[in-house]
Amino acid sequence: MKTFLLSTAALLLFAGFFSVTSLFAEEPAVLFEKLTCHTCHGPQGRGMIRMEDKERYYLRQKKMFRQMVKDGIPVKTVKKLTPLYKKKFDKRGDFVQAIEKLIGKADTAKYQDIIIKIGGRIYYHKGDLIPGFEDYPRHAGNKKIYLYQQMKDILEGRRTNGNSEAMRGIKPYIESNKITDEDFMSIAEYLSNVKEVE
Repeated sequence: MKTFLLSTAALLLFAGFFSVTSLFAEEPAVLFEKLTCHTCHGPQGRGMIRMEDKERYYLRQKKMFRQMVKDGIPVKTVKKLTPLYKKKFDKRGDFVQAIEKLIGKADTAKYQDIIIKIGGRIYYHKGDLIPGFEDYPRHAGNKKIYLYQQMKDILEGRRTNGNSEAMRGIKPYIESNKITDEDFMSIAEYLSNVKEVE
């Protein structure tokens, strides 16, 4: 029984040690989130960028079919595309495959640029900057000392501009949670090790 209890206690201590070490490993990332830094500098300091593509391909109006004829696609080929009327595709490849099934490989290769120009809507691509966040710096991959110094200069009033004022808005949270210089240095180290692009 003693062996069982000692083994269980050792196992719990061992598990506790690993959970604590993993918590410390995550702490700068968690702190970055808790300080709301990500709301201006993006997830993991990569900037406020789009996290996925947003595009749509569809032939939703009859005038699109008329435009294809005007742009040089034969009427009989355009008629073959009518099953695509009002069908939506989120990926260009899926749209092209659907076209190919209806008009064949040769005509798809010949006319797909015209069809995509008429039926494609690109809203934004993954990695595009979100409008309104052009002036906010990306921190991922910058040098640790530079990042640390920027944080200190802003919070201590040595650097002033509109964006700096926004960061100083978290000072009450910093003070009430006793965030230390070591915490800022650990955030800087965390950000310096994040790759700019995934």
